[in-house]
Amino acid sequence: MLNKLILLFLFLLSVLQMHAQQPFVIRGTVKSAEGLALDLVNVSVKDNPGGAVTNPEGEFVLNINAQWPITLVFSRIGYQLQELPLDSMASSKPLAVVLIVKTETVETVDIRAKRRNKENFTYIDSKLSASLPDASGGGIEGLVKTQMGVSSNNELSSQYRVRGGNFDENLVYVNDIEVYRPLLIRAGQQEGLSFVNPEMVSDVQFSAGGFDARYGDKMSSVLDIRYKRPTEFGGSASASLLGAHAHVEGTNANGKFTHITGLRYKTNKYLVSSTDVSGDYKPSFFDVQTYLTYRFNDKWRLGFLGNISQNQYNFAPVDRETSFGTINEAKKLKMYFEGQERDEFLTGFGAGVLNFSPNPMHNLKFTVSGYRTSEDENYDILGQYWLQELEGEEPQMTDADRIASGIGVGSYLEHARNYLFGAITNVALRGAHRLGDNNIEWEVKYQYERFSDIINEWEMRDSADFNIPINPNNWEMRDSADFTQNQLEMVYAYNAENDISTNRYTAFVQENRRFELSNGILDVSAGIRANYWDFNDELLISPRLGVSLIPEWKKDFRFRFSTGLYYQSPFYKEYRMQGGDINYTIKAQQSIHFVGGFDYYFMRGERPFKFSTELYYKSMKNLIPYRIDNVRIRYSAQNNAEGYAAGIDMKLNGEFVKGVESWATLSLMSTEEDLSDDSYVDSQSNETIFPGYIPRPSDQRLNFSLMFQDYFRNNPSFKVNLNFLYGTGLPFGPPRSERYKAINRMPAYRRVDIGFSKEITGTQLNPNKKTGAFKNIWIGVEVFNLFDINNTISYFWVTDVSNRQYAVPNYLTSRRLNVKLITRF
Repeated sequence: MLNKLILLFLFLLSVLQMHAQQPFVIRGTVKSAEGLALDLVNVSVKDNPGGAVTNPEGEFVLNINAQWPITLVFSRIGYQLQELPLDSMASSKPLAVVLIVKTETVETVDIRAKRRNKENFTYIDSKLSASLPDASGGGIEGLVKTQMGVSSNNELSSQYRVRGGNFDENLVYVNDIEVYRPLLIRAGQQEGLSFVNPEMVSDVQFSAGGFDARYGDKMSSVLDIRYKRPTEFGGSASASLLGAHAHVEGTNANGKFTHITGLRYKTNKYLVSSTDVSGDYKPSFFDVQTYLTYRFNDKWRLGFLGNISQNQYNFAPVDRETSFGTINEAKKLKMYFEGQERDEFLTGFGAGVLNFSPNPMHNLKFTVSGYRTSEDENYDILGQYWLQELEGEEPQMTDADRIASGIGVGSYLEHARNYLFGAITNVALRGAHRLGDNNIEWEVKYQYERFSDIINEWEMRDSADFNIPINPNNWEMRDSADFTQNQLEMVYAYNAENDISTNRYTAFVQENRRFELSNGILDVSAGIRANYWDFNDELLISPRLGVSLIPEWKKDFRFRFSTGLYYQSPFYKEYRMQGGDINYTIKAQQSIHFVGGFDYYFMRGERPFKFSTELYYKSMKNLIPYRIDNVRIRYSAQNNAEGYAAGIDMKLNGEFVKGVESWATLSLMSTEEDLSDDSYVDSQSNETIFPGYIPRPSDQRLNFSLMFQDYFRNNPSFKVNLNFLYGTGLPFGPPRSERYKAINRMPAYRRVDIGFSKEITGTQLNPNKKTGAFKNIWIGVEVFNLFDINNTISYFWVTDVSNRQYAVPNYLTSRRLNVKLITRF
């Protein structure tokens, strides 16, 4: 009997022991103090074998067979080892772990942590967008404009050019999904809000060229953005003279459901009213965005990203007065207007994503997304102008003191009833696999596109009672019975209707591998893309390669090189001719990139710095020539040019002021193209002249930018942010003239914006400090265009009595003061 009791006791004890050691699962996310997701973090149970490694999104799933309580250990090179004691309640909610860089090399590792980006990508701190003085309100795009190789000459627009490309050559991704912008926008003041909401962003990477095969088919750059998956409740609200923003984020009790939603309203009436054209401006831009995720279990997660945007631009011009020319040849243009412009751009975007991760080494993502745009452009504007020559050359004389004599008078009438509907639908399957030292990514995607538009646009110009221009051939028939006055030509007249549906099929495979060398670390990224478009039955194959070497030297260097074949398959604007006809034989533009550079990390005193430089050369063919007016690009829809872009970019960033990062960039660049069918006959020699290579419209030879931060040493909550941009003039020429005539240069773009901000509660040095329900409250004052410089964006062409043409500059905004308030809770 005693033996039986002992056996029963031992049996019950073993059952209890087995129950106590029943396996369980711990899930969580590991981030840096800056909020960056950290991959390759080792997660293990102290004094127990096994463990897990975080994926590229910082997530881990750890299967545990141990007794409570336990201690988790988190370790990663360059960061302090962290131990986290847990009790039995820990498995009910995902963990949010923050690693701190090593104390003995805080600043050095802080900059190196940003090195985790791919070979030629730059990390951008999205938190700086709130303090950057930026008239466009672009936020993230405002920071992009200060990066290497990037240029912009329009503070009203969030668009930018990269290394000789145009606005349409830049890719923008949000959570691996490509996003688009409206197509009919003519000017920066119509543009409204960009897609990216800075308050919803967790991570931003930017590449100015030579990017990986995982990114799509454009020729210039990639902006890769990740939206947050919140771990706790929070939000923000802001208001200024340019609009208001608000967002809220949070998660449910068990952490399975996360949400973040933002609303934005913008009006640039205050800015555009400072231009030469006075009138009744009524711009109104609004959007709402949401990102939702739900985790069913450790393997399955569902996500949704949605956006609705409405941009309305109503404008009734009244008059304009512009002085231009030199002191000795000063001119003044006076204009009076009748009519109005009414534009509306309504866009919607939605994407559903299903993630399957059987284990941390493998991930599959199925995405269905759709983009819709409905764009209306309506205007009837009658303008009457007087061109005057100002007499009097005394230096102290103002324009008002000088005598004005009329040298030209005329009127013009602009009319447009343009409508466009666009629909883009995507279905994609993407995989990511970690196989030993290899990281392999792949994707197959189908895309359906439909564009339907109606174009009815014309301009009439009258000078001295004559409609200009007059068809010379028609004028020779003036004595015949067939001659009628209604055969006089307009300056231009477009009238067309189109309805185009096409299908695209794309795929890529890419391998990333790290080699531990005896004297350094070598990272290699190799991949290939394929793209087929049934519109022109064109199959494109695009191989790409990137290499990064970190040698074990006394000084800290990182060398990188990338190359690849980049095709830009035509989008709707590129295969639609200026008059509205469609070119069904259009081909993809092609660019071969060669990009080489290095990063040098060093210390000055106790402050970390990083110097980066890149040399690049792009050989391009099958180019589609274009003209640009403000932000509207009009393509010729012909593959009749070849060209190149070459230059050098340099950037120095670091703690010019201890504790805050600033940077300066300098870019030297040349980009030209040679049209195969442009020639003219010399009037004197009667010889045929071929112009050869001429500057592309984006040929901005020198560009300098400075983003500088400072604070009062005795009061660090009071900060100053300065944003300085300088770019040499872009090429331009007479309207609707031969392309080779566009060799004149606009004046240089020079702009300084400065912002002053004060934290009323909390302190930036301790962001966890709260006062009441708020983490912090900031009030700021910004001065846009500090030196009140007249920057030129385009030209209005007029003709005097001698049939001489004058280019009257269209100036951008003048000095403006802005006040804003930001709260976070």
